[in-house]
Amino acid sequence: MFTINSETGDIVTVAAGLDREKVSQYTIIVQATDMEGNLNFGLSNTATALISITDINDNPPELTVRTFSGEVPENKVNVVVTNLTVVDRDQPHSPNWNAVYRIVSGDPSGHFTIRTNPITNEGMLTVVKPVDFEMNRAFMLTVVVSNQAHLASGIQSSLQSTAGVTISVQDVNEPPVFPVNPKMIRFEEGVPAGTTLTVFSAQDPDHFIHQIVRYSKLSDPANWLKINRTNGQITTMALLDRESMYVKNNMYEATFLAYDNGSPQASGTGTLQIYLIDVNDNAPVLIPREAQICEHSRPNSKINITASDADADPNVGPFVFELPSFPASIRRNWTISRLSGDYAQLRLRISYLEAGVYEIPVIVSDSGNPPLSNRSTIRIKVCPCDNNGDCSATGAVA
Repeated sequence: MFTINSETGDIVTVAAGLDREKVSQYTIIVQATDMEGNLNFGLSNTATALISITDINDNPPELTVRTFSGEVPENKVNVVVTNLTVVDRDQPHSPNWNAVYRIVSGDPSGHFTIRTNPITNEGMLTVVKPVDFEMNRAFMLTVVVSNQAHLASGIQSSLQSTAGVTISVQDVNEPPVFPVNPKMIRFEEGVPAGTTLTVFSAQDPDHFIHQIVRYSKLSDPANWLKINRTNGQITTMALLDRESMYVKNNMYEATFLAYDNGSPQASGTGTLQIYLIDVNDNAPVLIPREAQICEHSRPNSKINITASDADADPNVGPFVFELPSFPASIRRNWTISRLSGDYAQLRLRISYLEAGVYEIPVIVSDSGNPPLSNRSTIRIKVCPCDNNGDCSATGAVA
């Protein structure tokens, strides 16, 4: 395989044919002689030359079988379906040996990928996007393997660099699914108990298995609702009240469970949102409930009053404030004047009222259709005042 230049000592090959995969290293004994190589008069010595053959990528990777197979449960990811085994005679753990795998057909939606095991060089066919048994029961993939490094010049890929992979998808029991989730409905508050609101039903994705779906209630903070366990019909058990502490921004939420009779049993949850439309079911309440005023009428001897209403627009203000006609002393001693839609002023009609505590009834009405009214009482302390109009300690009524 080698020859040596007798004058320069250069070792050169005499013909092509070095193959690292057959002989990776040569040991050559070299003799050097002086006196122009005269063995009778010259002196000589020997040395050993070690020649290591550098690898090139002259061996394409070859898959060990023509068809691989594996199975995977539906709806699972990061599952290794099968390991693709490969043979490559080039230098292990070098770019000429490291395998790179590609899926060239059979996976248009990108459910799978192939990662290379850095130790064994095997291709780990892995699920990266869930597969659905009801959509695809099996996959037929075509995979190709190559090296990190390009093949050396003149070396062709092997037919065994391509293989098929058959993947069977295993059916698992999937939970029932509510098609619209959350589901929103609109109802006026105050509908009576026993009112049917809607049918909140779920569908079982397992089309190839006949299973029964049943329903139960998970969360119903005000305990207003019940669900028919066989068909998902929602009915009321009590009046729906928009002003309830369990209603946020006019919305009441309840959650329900749908479960099948599979093995193991699977269940799914659905949220029902009820938008409650306000009705005028709350009368306004007078504010404030207590005040004080000077016994002698002054320009600033007046009390600003307003009202609160638990309902929503248009069932709140503008409010109407009135004094009742009975007893007659109320309108004789007091008067109300409107300031705005929500505010009015209560003041003395007479110039002087004896110091004491008076309970003055005021009728407040809202703007609902029909309007609701409430007779509220404001407790007013009438007292002697100093020059600043403040109740003086002398003669003040406790």
